[in-house]
Amino acid sequence: MMSRKKEKMLVPICARVSPSKFRTLEVWCDNSFRKRSEVLAMVVERVLDLVEEQARSEQPVEEFVRSLRAVRPQ
Repeated sequence: MMSRKKEKMLVPICARVSPSKFRTLEVWCDNSFRKRSEVLAMVVERVLDLVEEQARSEQPVEEFVRSLRAVRPQ
C-alpha cells in the first residue's frame, strides 16, 4: 500500500534541453552519486519551494522562471 502512495507522488520529468545545457547537466551529475533524473527532481523541487515561498503560483511559469536570478560565486 505504501508503494502505491509513493508512485502517485512521483512525477516524471521530461524536457528537452539544449546540447550545452545537457553537457552542463552531465558534468554536474558526474560529480554526484545521483542519477540525472534525481538531480533534475531536486532542482524542480527547489524551484517549487521558491514559488510557494513567494506565493506566485498564479504567475505564468515562463515569467517566474525569467525572474529567477542565479547567484554567482565571486
